[in-house]
Amino acid sequence: MTQGQRASGQDAVAHSKEGFKPLNTSNFSVAYHFNQGHCSRPTRLKNQTLELDFDASKSCPGAPFPVEAERSVHPQTQPSALFKPEQGSVMSTGPEQGTTQLVKLYVLGPLGLFSAGDRNLTPRGKKAQGLLALLALAPRGQRTRVWLRDKLWSTSDEQKSASSLRQTVFELRKDLGALADEILDINRMSIGLRLDRVWIDHATVMGDPAQLHELEITEDTELLEGIDVVDEEFEDWLQMERQIWYDKATDLLEAHPRPAPAARPTPAQTRGLLVPARSTEDLSETQAPQTCSIGFLPNIQQGCDGATQHLADYVLEGVARNLREFEPVAVFDFRDPGVHSDRFTNAFETEYYTRVRTLQVRDSLTLTFFLYRSSRMALEWSQSIQTSADEIVQNSMLLEGFIAQNVDRMAKSMFEDRLRMLDNREDWPPKVGYSALNLMFKLDENALSNSESMLLRGAESEEDSPIYPALRAYLTTFKLGENMGVLNRGELEDARANAEAALGQNPFNSISLACIAHVMGYVFHEHDMAGGLLEQALNLNASQPFVWDHYALHKLYSGEFEAAYRAAERGAALGAFSPISYSYDTTLAMAATMAGDHRRAIMAGQRALRKQPRFAAAMRYLLLNYAKLGREAEAQEMFTRLTAVDPDFGDPEVQKERFRFAQKQDETNVLSIIKRLTS
Repeated sequence: MTQGQRASGQDAVAHSKEGFKPLNTSNFSVAYHFNQGHCSRPTRLKNQTLELDFDASKSCPGAPFPVEAERSVHPQTQPSALFKPEQGSVMSTGPEQGTTQLVKLYVLGPLGLFSAGDRNLTPRGKKAQGLLALLALAPRGQRTRVWLRDKLWSTSDEQKSASSLRQTVFELRKDLGALADEILDINRMSIGLRLDRVWIDHATVMGDPAQLHELEITEDTELLEGIDVVDEEFEDWLQMERQIWYDKATDLLEAHPRPAPAARPTPAQTRGLLVPARSTEDLSETQAPQTCSIGFLPNIQQGCDGATQHLADYVLEGVARNLREFEPVAVFDFRDPGVHSDRFTNAFETEYYTRVRTLQVRDSLTLTFFLYRSSRMALEWSQSIQTSADEIVQNSMLLEGFIAQNVDRMAKSMFEDRLRMLDNREDWPPKVGYSALNLMFKLDENALSNSESMLLRGAESEEDSPIYPALRAYLTTFKLGENMGVLNRGELEDARANAEAALGQNPFNSISLACIAHVMGYVFHEHDMAGGLLEQALNLNASQPFVWDHYALHKLYSGEFEAAYRAAERGAALGAFSPISYSYDTTLAMAATMAGDHRRAIMAGQRALRKQPRFAAAMRYLLLNYAKLGREAEAQEMFTRLTAVDPDFGDPEVQKERFRFAQKQDETNVLSIIKRLTS
């Protein structure tokens, strides 16, 4: 939903794709790395490397696995062509200078620090991570102790902040072990990185823009994605650095476009399968699959008891259900080896395979989700969650959050890859519901127009899918709430017609129901109908952050602020890794504002603006909270910033339209605050 509308109340990118190499064994190992981002349960998601041993001896009809898997990690936490570790303990990255670099430091995407042997050295503490980030982006890799204290402990006195910095350096040295003295340069006045021993991705792409594509960095790659250091000075620094990076990355990518890809082999060519009753001409580029497709591989369960043995299937099926609400997705289930192969006639076209590993040691439980890309016969990425068996059975939020995180990452891998293929393919039907929704949230009129064009094409190719008309109706809320384009009577009538069409086609898709509900409540003020649709959406699928977010907005419109606050917290937690997570943060800021938790509202609003600096709804609520806490200078600054993106906001009638409060008293209070600021 637009957060103009909310007024009223990266991604992870794919891991490196190293090929599968057959070895003389029936087992294979996969090294996994997952970087914690903003999460409501940071103790549950760990920064770590796990070695996972798979029993690949069981065969699956039609599936290309099991095979031997090479190490595969995030492309921005992987040496790729830039780093080919030599024999020994160091990597050679600058032979012409005769230098050796001992570690790789990644700040584009999630923060990651790795040794030459790809051992994960990423600091565990948040302040230690922040310290490493500050040094990585510093001139010459060095900062004074005073400067570092001001960024990490800005509210502490000199003695306490100095002590905290010493403790953080101690923790960092402990995490680095013997490498600490090799890569850190520490003295009484300053702390720095030895740049001849530390390779940094940011410095690399600035010096050689061609490495942007080698490292799979795009305009959506966020600087220090997910880093969570609670200090306003650090957050201000991070916001500024992200804006600098965004501007620079845009310029570099425009000046150095991605080379044209080589001709893509057909699935049958890639896998070497014998496909009866179809010729190679039938598998040509002009006969591409009509839908995205995934295959379920047999899950791996070790030590599971009766209470946990169902979890792997629950995660797989939950991910598939959520994906299918965005796009038509074909699912081939290879989990039962006894199923007759006739059921898998079209399985050779499967683009992705998934499996879940459940490892239980007494009460400790680790769930790991794997995504494989069949065209490369490689692990695309993996992601884990660790908790106790009792808690994951009793607390559905943990499992739903894990499902939502994997859905967001899979959607990026699956749908956005297909969208890029459309650039030169007029005949390939666009499976773009997910991408069209993300384009809306870019808050750009051109992106909004492109989103509408995609949805029109999608509706032509998938006439029975409710998601396309639902999203077309939803698109009108951006024009109303974010001052994007003109919303005339004809478009309002079209929005209602599209909402009715989507509801008539399929009333069992939670995403389309949430879209329709928001249109009916925010645009047409039919809040009773909106509430019923959202209740139905939650009953259908309680693991969709998009649904919880819009349920929170509805409760805000209805004046039920505590219920809105609880729903917004859940939506923000489930959607922490979504490309539109800033939207969920803004809803949380809105709900916290109305519930009277102004400090929480400011933190959520600031987090939203760090991710999307042009989001007017987040600015509106930050303005209110600054004013309520007596932070007049910041409120004035935010008003100036807001009117730069929404010039009409100074008009009280426009303010009413932007906030859309259901209660007259709430509207009066807010308008009086704004009037005081502008008088």
